[in-house]
Amino acid sequence: MKMMVDARESNSDARGVLPEDQARAEIYALLGNLFYRPPSAELLKTIATSQTLCNDGADSGFCRAWRALQEAAANADAEAVKDEFDTAFIGTGRQPVMLYGSFYLAGFLNEKPLAQLRDELTKMGLARSGSSHETEDHISALCDVMRFLIAGDQDAPPAALDVQRDFFRRHIHSWNTQLCDAVSGASQTHFYKHVALFAREFFAIEHESLDHA
Repeated sequence: MKMMVDARESNSDARGVLPEDQARAEIYALLGNLFYRPPSAELLKTIATSQTLCNDGADSGFCRAWRALQEAAANADAEAVKDEFDTAFIGTGRQPVMLYGSFYLAGFLNEKPLAQLRDELTKMGLARSGSSHETEDHISALCDVMRFLIAGDQDAPPAALDVQRDFFRRHIHSWNTQLCDAVSGASQTHFYKHVALFAREFFAIEHESLDHA
């Protein structure tokens, strides 16, 4: 598996994947994409016009967040969003908003949580792509792993629910609220406030669903 690269593509032909799990995998792929690089004009249009989520008129917090993200995407300028992404998540010196689990779990980058994560990924047979410039505890990498665990690929079947649950709890649920708060509260973010709200609502559903699965 090539972390933070191939996760940008949905795995619609994965064997044995239920439609609801395929939808989960595609949301992880979308979030991984949005947090890895600024969206292209094409992706913004795809988000704005998509009919794959909440097309039944549901008024849940998740659906409200999705529709708000769609509206933001419809009104966004790709260059302005790129500037926002670079300012908020890259910056000069220390970036205003950190996207790395170690920062929220240990207070610093490249700390023990990252080492533990790398050991676990090695045991799972997963490795970071050589073309990736982010560490494995970057939120986009973690979304990539969850997508893989849910949908599998041509060489591996989907992981058991208990494996998905354990990975999500320890490596995403343990700090995603802090991340979403940081993105939402940053003065540099505008479009990404909607991304953060959508991520927050989705991760909350994941936590509840996996707990009761």
